[in-house]
Amino acid sequence: MNKLTDIKYVKELQGNLRVTLETPPGIEVMKFLEIISGWTPNVFDSNDTNSIIARDANRKLIGTIKTLLELSPDQIVALAKTQEE
Repeated sequence: MNKLTDIKYVKELQGNLRVTLETPPGIEVMKFLEIISGWTPNVFDSNDTNSIIARDANRKLIGTIKTLLELSPDQIVALAKTQEE
């Protein structure tokens, strides 16, 4: 996560995410990822331990992407710096 403490890197990353995911096709991809990752309930949910662990990891990934799209670069850098401590 150390690159997220570099404001220039964060701005470039956000730009790339926006170009990729804030288009009509990108929005559809995000909806799909949210469903299959367990971000929202879906029919594939299982209570098996491996499935629970996988859903948690997937939710963390989607949460990270959403955070990168929603927060300002300064907020991301500050958050990343607290994670390093």
